[in-house]
Amino acid sequence: MTRGRVAGVLVLAVVAAAITWFFGVGVLQALAVGGVVAAVGLTWTAIREDVPLNWPVPPVRSEPGARRELSETAWALRARGGVPERTLARARAVARHRLRMLHRLDLDDPADRTAIEAILPPGVVAVLVRERRSEIDLGTFASVLTALETLQPTTERHP
Repeated sequence: MTRGRVAGVLVLAVVAAAITWFFGVGVLQALAVGGVVAAVGLTWTAIREDVPLNWPVPPVRSEPGARRELSETAWALRARGGVPERTLARARAVARHRLRMLHRLDLDDPADRTAIEAILPPGVVAVLVRERRSEIDLGTFASVLTALETLQPTTERHP
């Protein structure tokens, strides 16, 4: 915006306030009219000059465990009651990814179940493989997350 346009809009706002006051509107209401005229005029001037008014959009990470996903999980845990199925599904996705990358095991394959139970506690495996389960308590969910976090690659587990 140029100084001339800003000055023109402000003069127009003062004139609008003066006219409304002249015709019997109270001082505060006349100043409000002038403020509205100034706001609309400055906004219109900014839009007409094609100044980019967009907020920069950060890149979206679609990896499991991205910051956005962790934020949504944290909000889900603030709800009353147990851990909802949607949050547990995210933990399952992380478990599938970590088991596949670190140990080349498939959480959904029954043939890999004994190898997975040798790596993770059986209670954690039972929670992860159970489909469509009712909400679990926060303590059980914390043990699942701890087990997934401490999961190490095969080469690091056997020196």
